[in-house]
Amino acid sequence: MESPLILAIETSGKTGGIALFKENLLGEVTLLSKESYSNIIFKSLPFVEKNLNFSLDSLDYYAIDIGPGSFTGLRIGLSILKGLNLVYPRPVIPVSSLEVLTVNFLNYPGNIVSLIDAYSKEIFFASYKWENFYLKTLIAPMCIPLKDLPLYIDTPSLFLSETLEKWRDFLKSNLETLFLEPPFSPHLSAGLVAKLAYIKLRQGVAELKSAESLLPLYLKPSEAERKRGLKIT
Repeated sequence: MESPLILAIETSGKTGGIALFKENLLGEVTLLSKESYSNIIFKSLPFVEKNLNFSLDSLDYYAIDIGPGSFTGLRIGLSILKGLNLVYPRPVIPVSSLEVLTVNFLNYPGNIVSLIDAYSKEIFFASYKWENFYLKTLIAPMCIPLKDLPLYIDTPSLFLSETLEKWRDFLKSNLETLFLEPPFSPHLSAGLVAKLAYIKLRQGVAELKSAESLLPLYLKPSEAERKRGLKIT
């Protein structure tokens, strides 16, 4: 069976971008711009098509980071996906940003804790472990107060975050030897989204969705929703 061609979208973190993947990363455009991700990513697609010599019509799957992360970024990523899907309808492989962080240390033998800033002294948090290229969820994604995090950690774990420096002192003082710091700063990228989607496909655990039915993984209400008294259920 021929390896599938995947177009991945990342807009939940510090940077945005798109990537093309077929067994390996074929190409990636990473963006850090004040211009709307939606505009600049759409402008990048013809460049990617031309320079990688492929057509959007040849895609097999889309992959997208559905969060948690930036509320605005997640909405933009989904709008890009849904716009593309209107012209080139394909199955979508959604992945969590907390999962994507672990791909920076693919097949790390120990426990991994992924953290994303939820602001207001809260964090988005999950724990995972790689086992033979299968990503096992130890603690499912949740939003908790930072002060409660030590209650969930009882094993030395590698802590991954794009903003780890924000909590480093707290983690060191409260977790001591249970806190393991990575040798380099992990990041979120479209290339990692694509790689994780490909691994899930190969493992037979990819959750295929339609673009129309896909929703972001917020885990907490936006500021506007909190002001209206709404809750995530």
